[in-house]
Amino acid sequence: MTTRVIAGRPHSPVGLGTATLTFAGVDERTAVATVHAALDGGATWVDTAYAYTTAGTANHSERLVARALRTHPRGSDAMVVTKGGHHRAGPGFLVDGRPATLHRQCDESLRALGVERVGLYLLHKPDPQVPVEESAGALAELQAAGKVAAVGLSNVTVEQLDAACAVAPVVAVQNHLSPQDRSDLPMVAVCADRGIAYLAYSPLGGRSRIDGLSRSLPGLSQVARRHGVSEQRAALAWLLARSPAVSVVVGARRPGSTADSVAAADLTLDADDLRLLPG
Repeated sequence: MTTRVIAGRPHSPVGLGTATLTFAGVDERTAVATVHAALDGGATWVDTAYAYTTAGTANHSERLVARALRTHPRGSDAMVVTKGGHHRAGPGFLVDGRPATLHRQCDESLRALGVERVGLYLLHKPDPQVPVEESAGALAELQAAGKVAAVGLSNVTVEQLDAACAVAPVVAVQNHLSPQDRSDLPMVAVCADRGIAYLAYSPLGGRSRIDGLSRSLPGLSQVARRHGVSEQRAALAWLLARSPAVSVVVGARRPGSTADSVAAADLTLDADDLRLLPG
C-alpha cells in the first residue's frame, strides 16, 4: 500500500472514522469487525473523538476503538487520532476550547482508550469564545507532558491555522473535502506547502449524498468500470490524487464497505482517468 506522512510517520492514505459506528447505533460485534476489516485491509490509523458518544455512554467511540485494537494482532501498531474541545450535552453538542477543558477531556480520552499517550490529538472545533492560540497552546502543553505524540486542528480556516501554528507544532488539519464540496482546496495547498497532513473527513459527501457522486464527478462511472471498482472507491482515489498531503477519513457501518474504501489507497488513476474527471 502507498503511504502518506501523518504526524511525522508513514501511514495509509485511508483511515477509518468511527463517528458512524456510534451515531448509527451499530452493534458492538459489527463495529469491532468493521475496525478489524480496516486494519486487515491495510489501514494504519483510526479516527475517533471525545464527542463521538451516545447520550448514556461516555466516550463510546473511544472505548469501542480500544476494544477493537486490543483484539486485533496489529492493533497495537495502529495510530489513534482523537479530538477534544467538543462534547455531547444531552441531545446536542457544545464547543468548549478552554485549556482546562482540553486537559480534562484529553485525560478522559486516554483512560477510555486505555493508553498513556495518543498518537494524534486534534482541537475538534475552534471555540468562538476562546482565541484559537489559547486552545492550541493547551495542545502544546499536552504534547510537552507526553500525553499526545502530535497535535492538529479540525474545522479550521487558514487564519486560524496561522494563529495556532504560532504557539503549537501543528502537523495535521482535519477538514471537510469531497467531490461535492471542494471549497477547502486552498487549505489543501497551504498544508502541502507547509508539510502538514490534510485529513479529509466525509470524503464522499456524507451518506445521504453518495448517490450524487457521479453528478459531481462526470466520468466517474466510466473510470470505475475501467478499473472494475465501485464509484466510491474511484472517488476516494480521485481525492487522494488532489495532493500528496491529502489522506481521507472514511466512515462505515459494516466490514465490507470498509474494505472497499481502504482499497482506494492502492487505486492509482492514470492520465486518461484524470482527463475524464474534472479537477
